[in-house]
Amino acid sequence: MSVTPSPAVLAGDASRLAARAAAAAHEAAARMEVAVHDIFLSQPGRLDDRTRAAVLRLAEATVDAVEQRIAGLAARTLNERDQREAAAVLESNRSLAWPRLLGAGLMRDAEMIAALIAQARIDLLDDSLTTLRAHDAGPTVVVSLVEHADAGWSDAAVRYLVADSLRRLAAGERDAMLPAPLRSRLTWWVAAALRERLGALGGAEADRALSEAALRCLEDDHSSDGIESAAIRLAVLLGAVPGQRGDWMLRAMESARSTLFVALLAEALGTDFCEARGLLLDSESERLWLALRAAGLPRDAIARIGFLLSEADPARDLPALIEWLDPLAALDPVVAQEALAELRLPRDFRAAVRTLTRPSCP
Repeated sequence: MSVTPSPAVLAGDASRLAARAAAAAHEAAARMEVAVHDIFLSQPGRLDDRTRAAVLRLAEATVDAVEQRIAGLAARTLNERDQREAAAVLESNRSLAWPRLLGAGLMRDAEMIAALIAQARIDLLDDSLTTLRAHDAGPTVVVSLVEHADAGWSDAAVRYLVADSLRRLAAGERDAMLPAPLRSRLTWWVAAALRERLGALGGAEADRALSEAALRCLEDDHSSDGIESAAIRLAVLLGAVPGQRGDWMLRAMESARSTLFVALLAEALGTDFCEARGLLLDSESERLWLALRAAGLPRDAIARIGFLLSEADPARDLPALIEWLDPLAALDPVVAQEALAELRLPRDFRAAVRTLTRPSCP
């Protein structure tokens, strides 16, 4: 039986830390693949019921919202072109795309469901962190920044606060904030489902109307520029203040602003928002603690963040974190950065590297 090296043995050895971090990344990706398949299973699985329900509510609400936009725009165009029967079918349409996409298996798309799972988990994490916050804790980090004397900081904080408020709507009451490629994919799926719904009333005019409506929806969509861009803009301003990043990250976590925490972590590591979010949500390894040390956080800040996450997420292993604290404190942040150097590669390059180094099936 193999023996797992202790944190003290690994500390200071960048190559072994890098190998360990890479292995943890593979394991996190494998767990996500299981979660993607698991989300649609009826029996209890690795996703808890609360997360499963939140993901499905968010997915259905997103499909329904896209469907209503496309159907409304296409119906208007068809009425203008005297295709009133086809327009009437679209105007009377009520949430038919969701069951059709489910039946066709399209909602099992790994990238789509992975994005929805990540957003649902962030929502649930912030819900739990909010309940941990003391009633007399004073203003949250973002509220204090809204009142900042610097107009640039204040404006960035207001934009973030508005975007985060929209994100905090119930999962069944808002769209998911999908990257442009995923939003495009979903939009055309829905357009195809509506085309199928028209049946014999369809034809070239209906196809053109649906195509124009889908393109208009994509042109008008700015969901991917919402919370992520607002959080990144604020994080860049905060990260420019020497020696303060750790304080801002801790305050973001204490204020239940996980998206700001993620943006600060991404800015510190030189990686993208989604990669940093994956580090936060990986509760099965020590990658987040290593990343926090790479960001220059001291022992006390890592311990406090780890405690908050352990209280908010039962899957977190608090004893394992405690075992890592002293070796992390002794670890040079530069060594930790070297161990996580892969995170700074372009996203597609990272994906290619991980695909090639993924253990193959026998």
